[in-house]
Amino acid sequence: MLPTTADNGARLAAILPSGISAVALGLGIDPRAALETAPGVPIPDAARLPAIRSFVMIVIDGLGHANLQARKGHAPALARLPKRRIETVAPSTTGAALTTLTTGRLPGAHGLIGYRIRHPELGLVTTLKDWQGIEDRAAWQRATPLFGIARAIGARPVAIGRPAHATGGLTEAILTGAEYLPGQRIEDRFAVASQLLRGGDPIVAYLYVDELDKAAHEHGWQSDAWVRWLERVDGELDAFLRTLPGDVGVVVTADHGIVDVGPHQQVMLDAHAELFAEVAEVGGEPRFRSLFLRDGADAEAVARSWAEAEGSRAWIATRDEAVASGCFGPVVPEVAQRIGDVVIAARKQVAYYSSADDPRSLEMVGQHGSFSEDERGVPLALAGALAGSGFASAVAAAEPAALCAAEGASREP
Repeated sequence: MLPTTADNGARLAAILPSGISAVALGLGIDPRAALETAPGVPIPDAARLPAIRSFVMIVIDGLGHANLQARKGHAPALARLPKRRIETVAPSTTGAALTTLTTGRLPGAHGLIGYRIRHPELGLVTTLKDWQGIEDRAAWQRATPLFGIARAIGARPVAIGRPAHATGGLTEAILTGAEYLPGQRIEDRFAVASQLLRGGDPIVAYLYVDELDKAAHEHGWQSDAWVRWLERVDGELDAFLRTLPGDVGVVVTADHGIVDVGPHQQVMLDAHAELFAEVAEVGGEPRFRSLFLRDGADAEAVARSWAEAEGSRAWIATRDEAVASGCFGPVVPEVAQRIGDVVIAARKQVAYYSSADDPRSLEMVGQHGSFSEDERGVPLALAGALAGSGFASAVAAAEPAALCAAEGASREP
């Protein structure tokens, strides 16, 4: 069975709608009426929310709940915040999760259902970089970001990140409606946020930190380099919170956690020569592979064979079984075709490659994408006007509270 739960990203999807709702309450606006203009977005229980002037969602790429707990001594500001573990989306990868965070929709609805997925005309493309040639981007990323709702209630929506992320396909897809304010260094981004919040106007802000994720991919999350970036983020967060106006609520969360995979834990898919002969293309990423089969191949039979070969260290499912499991949320047919005929999701601490992969990708240490507790768990930490409030319970109870809790069959050996 694919390891589905009652969360699978539903709480991640509810963070920004809940933050906008709390700002709406502060402005004397009915939050339910505002969010009902975005069908499918979770509606939080307004009775549990505080009324605030401004809301800041800080997204620290790659800061899993387990990663933070293991290194909390290096992050005293984060460690003292009230927090709980929630779960990210499936696959547990950046493009899918960031899109859920800014649209309030799960991957089966928004369409960026993995790292390397199939476009009907362009073939396999990555959701982070390969946007050239995608003319109808609203059909590719199918959900509207929620920043327009923030503006409609009278708040100023802003996105704060590195200058390199100010433009590009993914930025356009997930940050449309927000004013982009650049800050090269982490301290620059927090300084931009501090200045905005001291101005007195209602603000809904998305602040993105990607340095930890980059360090994890290159060195591993257990490396000294990763710890140094954690300490730097924590120090800037601490300074930011010390000067935070009293009517501002802050959430700190992440898109996924990280596991370290060494060279000896790399598995070559084409080492199974007879099985790989049925594979036309390999999508996904090393811990969540999508196998697109040759014409005429029997996906059920291929999945059974892969389960016999790799079922002790991976979850194996056909596309239909993966969709039926509910792990992606409700999936429309055009989005389903973006994932492989057979899915291989790492169960053990391994990563799946083929000899056709870029050799540089085999140098990656920190990885994510699959369903392990460490990859799937992310923090929901509260600060400012949200600390001690019912915000976390409002997120947990948002309607629909279990967008993807359905159980379904997958391929076991």
